[in-house]
Amino acid sequence: MNEVGKKVAADLYLIQMKWVAWYLSIVYIAYFAIVWFINEPDIRSMSLLTFTFQTSTIFMLVCGILSSTVFLPLYVKNGVTRKSYFQGVLLSAIGLAITIIGLTTILTWIVHVLNIQVFREVVLSSLGVNSWFMTSIAYFLVVMMYSLVGWLIGLGFYRYGGMGGFVTIMASLVIVSLNDLLWSFNTPKPLMGLLTYHIPVPTIAVAIIASFAIAAITAIAVYKVVKDTPIKIT
Repeated sequence: MNEVGKKVAADLYLIQMKWVAWYLSIVYIAYFAIVWFINEPDIRSMSLLTFTFQTSTIFMLVCGILSSTVFLPLYVKNGVTRKSYFQGVLLSAIGLAITIIGLTTILTWIVHVLNIQVFREVVLSSLGVNSWFMTSIAYFLVVMMYSLVGWLIGLGFYRYGGMGGFVTIMASLVIVSLNDLLWSFNTPKPLMGLLTYHIPVPTIAVAIIASFAIAAITAIAVYKVVKDTPIKIT
């Protein structure tokens, strides 16, 4: 990665971290309020990490869309090459995903260690007992996927207009649905209702490798669009 790409990454990360600060504050307050006041077994068993993960997919999707519709013309007009822009946005997205999942994982464990009565029913890991680390990795991969498809959707609308945006939305639905087949999380599965069969959930190692592969292919597709996108003069 070149120096300009690193500078773009740092600049964009700091900008988006302001959004993250507001987002996480609201999500954390909502979680503690819901668990404290609603006496439902399904709610009481949900960890802060899982609760935050469910909303972070949409947050990262929006960040991905804004990365293309807002920040692509901004950086290119200020002399940043498309390659540096792509490197910066990708690194920033990785940083955001690590920050959101990492901070929430730490806070989840702090709550667990404090052993507060209302949180004693919480299931820390979605992938089985004592697999919190693998759960954090899996959550990171999934939210990164949403960031990439958001980026692709934003580029589709910016580069090709309404019809191109529609095509990238359809492509993103397929990408997200394929990735969600690898995991048993309760993320939105927009195309799953159209399928008449089910496949067994693979092992964690296979799911991680496959998710990396899907993410890499999506990132390549994003770069192919970025390098040929003209900047609109306004």
